[in-house]
Amino acid sequence: MAIILNNMKKIFSLLLISSTLWIGSLMAQKSTSLESLLPQINADSLLQTVTDLQNFQSRFALRPGGNQAVAEYIANRLNNYGITAKIDTFHQAGQNWLVGAYDQDFYNVRGVLPAVNAKDDSLVLIGAHLDAISYDHQTWQLLEMAPGADDNASGVAVMLEMARICHENNLRFNRDIHFMAFDGEELGLFGGYYDAQKRQETGENIAVMINNDMVSYQPDENWRLMLHWYDNSLDVVSRAADICAQYTDIDPYIPSSSENNNARASDSYAYYQNGFRAVFAIEYTFSTSYHTDHDVADSNNYAYHADVARYNLAMLAEYAGLDDGVGVEEQPHIATMRVYPNPVSEKAVVRYQLTEASPIAITIMDMMGRVVMQQDFSNQSAGLHIEELDMARFPAGVYLCRLQTVKGMETTKLVKR
Repeated sequence: MAIILNNMKKIFSLLLISSTLWIGSLMAQKSTSLESLLPQINADSLLQTVTDLQNFQSRFALRPGGNQAVAEYIANRLNNYGITAKIDTFHQAGQNWLVGAYDQDFYNVRGVLPAVNAKDDSLVLIGAHLDAISYDHQTWQLLEMAPGADDNASGVAVMLEMARICHENNLRFNRDIHFMAFDGEELGLFGGYYDAQKRQETGENIAVMINNDMVSYQPDENWRLMLHWYDNSLDVVSRAADICAQYTDIDPYIPSSSENNNARASDSYAYYQNGFRAVFAIEYTFSTSYHTDHDVADSNNYAYHADVARYNLAMLAEYAGLDDGVGVEEQPHIATMRVYPNPVSEKAVVRYQLTEASPIAITIMDMMGRVVMQQDFSNQSAGLHIEELDMARFPAGVYLCRLQTVKGMETTKLVKR
């Protein structure tokens, strides 16, 4: 997330780590219904991308050679997913209050998934910045290491996870989807402005720009996601909040006007400045490792991160349109679940009602997304079912209880005391 150049402080200081063979066999069916796609988003996959980007040790855009190798890694990932990707190199020179004079090449990445049965000439853009910065917050001296796991390997990981899901399910949409990684964001939204201005000059039509910047730090029991907005896209942020609430365990938070200043601090603002509609997602609880060499992968919550990715996939389904015509409001839940007592001391009872027959998996995960218990049932008939879970051996804390069916999942938080 970019430094605001007037030195104003920012205002807010594996879900499914492993899949069973049964779950894998369900996914192999390649259904394009949204409810069947959402469970495929994998916390382990997100963690791997964050780790890969962290392993560059620094993604500071002004280091010798810049971020060319980082851009090549992202472009190769997109190309391997069947999304035609190219590196768009541009040059910037100037003066920055923190880093001084600069004269450097920067490297955006653009990947394109073409539409089929295009509904119009507009496209949907999903993006995140690839660069990172690290400095001593007392002396303002730059640090050599800039791992940038949350800021913003997390956003890039979401974008690449969308590409993976599209590739593995051979998804096609009714609008082009452009997968973007921006360089130079931390120095003044350089990559965002460069790309948005080019698109504005050539008359491109962007239905919505979906931006993710710092979306994996979540130490709290109650998960929230800040959705920053722009005055030309109030309907978009309202719809984004509905989608987030419907398809994730995250409570969306739309800031008031006085809380929305940080809408200017990420690449989506460059698109807004060029007349495009955008929404900007960021963790509600702001990372304590922001712009330091402590912003590492182990600090993040990948169960939360995976749910942010699910919000993004539902946004793509809504605004790009899955080609089979399945809309985000048309996906039926076939299961309703209740877990009691909650909090639980020893045994928890999972009561669920199926509207149609389905294999079932009940999974308990900790707040880092690690699976601590799983029970599979190969064939369950429609109707009421009750299962008992022995929680006595688990330490006190907050867990997730997830019921997986053929068509989707239901999740609730479970407190162990």
